[in-house]
Amino acid sequence: MHIDNTYEVKIIRLNNEGLGVALVDKFVVFVKNALVNEKVKIRITEVNDNYAKGEVINYIETSSDRVIPSCPFYEKCGGCNLMHMNYESQISFKKDKVKSVFKKISNIDTDIKDIIYDKEYNYRNKVVLKVKNDKIGLYREKTNDIINVDKCLLLDNKINDELIKLELFIHRYKNNNISEIMIRVINDKIMLSLDTINKEARDSFINNFDHVESIYINNKLVYGNEFLKETINNLEFNISPKSFFQVNKNIMTKMYDKAISYIKGGTTLDLYSGTGTLSMLASKTSDEVIGIEVVKDAVKDADNNIELNNIKNVSFICDKVENKIDELKDKKIDNIIMDPPRSGSDKKSLNSILEIEPKQIIYISCNPVTLARDYNTLKEKYNIKEITLFDMFPNTYHVETVMVLEKKDV
Repeated sequence: MHIDNTYEVKIIRLNNEGLGVALVDKFVVFVKNALVNEKVKIRITEVNDNYAKGEVINYIETSSDRVIPSCPFYEKCGGCNLMHMNYESQISFKKDKVKSVFKKISNIDTDIKDIIYDKEYNYRNKVVLKVKNDKIGLYREKTNDIINVDKCLLLDNKINDELIKLELFIHRYKNNNISEIMIRVINDKIMLSLDTINKEARDSFINNFDHVESIYINNKLVYGNEFLKETINNLEFNISPKSFFQVNKNIMTKMYDKAISYIKGGTTLDLYSGTGTLSMLASKTSDEVIGIEVVKDAVKDADNNIELNNIKNVSFICDKVENKIDELKDKKIDNIIMDPPRSGSDKKSLNSILEIEPKQIIYISCNPVTLARDYNTLKEKYNIKEITLFDMFPNTYHVETVMVLEKKDV
């Protein structure tokens, strides 16, 4: 098999990233923008030791799940990868994906209780745009080339309105030195954050965007209010440019409600606690909550937010989880909430959790592969009580999982 070779193949399944999987003389080929049972003619674009990649030249037989993507940039931009699949099929794909991962890695048949979903479009409350050569937009997939996007269907319409205005500014004030702009919208209030801008364009930028709530340049507030304010379950949160806050508020709220619903008193340990959202929500049904987070700015935001809400039973430790978790072994921990990065938790922390022996573990994950891997360690003392999926990122292959583990009877 060589690059530019062409083959007619049938797609037998989808991989974890939504790529079609075909076999050419028993050799695996991953095909972008192809669906199960489709017959396609492909051209080989990449050959590796164990697999190849191909692109579709012609669709010979198409799936009933196929739809025409609504976005004109879909074939170029790397932001979406499932827009050629109807939404009902996207949901089925994500459920099957999690089941398949657990079967392959943990050798168990999982029962997915439910998958919670909401809006298919206009759900993102934040975007980071790239600026280069008087163009503003998003990166072409796996390149640093900018696609001049004037509207993204995933973004809140308020963000799309600002995108048009930013595009006009970039064209009018050339050589502005801007290379990145973050737009965030909370309750219809807009925050703009620029990495830099030259002196000549700075004042003009502020004057052109004096309708927004706040403008930051190089992490410094230059106009408006320091924070955007968000309310979740009657708790207030101050959101700064650096604050981690899920981009899909509707699904985030449902997911956090689900996670917290299992906590019925006692002491709760919140690992990888970020800006403290889950810790604060858990404070309502916990006697005490302790969060551990390594990012200083996140802990600062978390401390500010518990003060803002006058919460007295939550405290935060700023350090790596693996550095501090052992100090809590002698404390009676009833519940552990953990929401680690995509890479999952580390083995030391997982073993420490087994020594702490909480009554239950509520593990929130954006990566079913590392979730299943970590479960292989935790299953020594814990059974799966329930798994619920949340479609935080429609039209992409990503899915959030809330897995509840309960301690085995001795």
